[in-house]
Amino acid sequence: MKKMIIPAMALCVLIACSPRENQNSLHGTKPTPVTTVVVKKEKGVTALRYSGTVGAYQSIPINFQTTGTVQEVLVDAGDAVYKGQLLATLDQSDAKNMYEITLSQYQQAKDAYGRLKTVYEKGSLPEIKWVEMESKLEQAQSALNIAKNNLDKCHMYAPVNGMVGRRNIEPGMSSISLTSAPLELVDIRQVYIKFSVPENEVAKIGKGMKAGFSVSALSDKEFRGVVANISPVADRISRTYEARILVPNNDFALKPGMVCDVKMETSMEKELVLIPYQSISKDNQNNVFVFLVDLPAKKAKKQIIIIGQYQDAGLEVISGLEPGQIIVNGGKEKLSDNSLISW
Repeated sequence: MKKMIIPAMALCVLIACSPRENQNSLHGTKPTPVTTVVVKKEKGVTALRYSGTVGAYQSIPINFQTTGTVQEVLVDAGDAVYKGQLLATLDQSDAKNMYEITLSQYQQAKDAYGRLKTVYEKGSLPEIKWVEMESKLEQAQSALNIAKNNLDKCHMYAPVNGMVGRRNIEPGMSSISLTSAPLELVDIRQVYIKFSVPENEVAKIGKGMKAGFSVSALSDKEFRGVVANISPVADRISRTYEARILVPNNDFALKPGMVCDVKMETSMEKELVLIPYQSISKDNQNNVFVFLVDLPAKKAKKQIIIIGQYQDAGLEVISGLEPGQIIVNGGKEKLSDNSLISW
């Protein structure tokens, strides 16, 4: 009798549980609550978006004109400099000694020239001796000029007004060992925004075209400029064309190397298939996809799509979706392909 009680009790428990509840508890197929949105088609202005980088209007590498040991560096990165300002010096000991030697030789030759000139004018000095004296004075003058020039080469001066962009030297270093320019001057009163344009879009961009961009490093501050030029030659590897936007930078807020989001609006208006930004996801193969709602089955189907440009009303879909279809907008993080959903 005791053996019959246990199976009967187990049977009662199984009957008490509905088949749906039992299945959900065993297989975890309880519908996931989501929010949905209808794919729509709207008119929008075609916007071209690119990732750009801030570059200096002018960049000038400055080198010493002779070799030697760095004695003093008078500027640092970020310092504003003016044309003719002394920036750095090399050890001048040898050059200075050579200059003093040639100066002494020149003064000696000049003194002899002055004394013999009177003798020559009186006719007491042979012509050949006078020509020899003139030649010695000219040689001494040339040697002095060379020595003075070598001494001056120990000084590095700013060729233009600008700002020190990089400093690659320190006192005690040898100028021979430098693999890059000791100092680099940049002019950032204006800057270029450089970005690459695909070959299928290069015809849409022209010189003088107005453009806007935002810089994440400056709290997404927006700037305006004009397209200054577009390279006529494509990059051999990426097959893109480099374009540059010229922008005033009077407060020096834009600094070379900053990354920016370039947006260029064209006058062409067309109908676009748009979806909310938050509805898209990416898989392990870097495919962009959404979850398409299967109404009869109440399931979410993974749908790979190709996206276009960002618009104010949403994200453009080039292929993969049609207007009127319903996609998951909220709660997609908990879904997989063919998940049961409720909304």
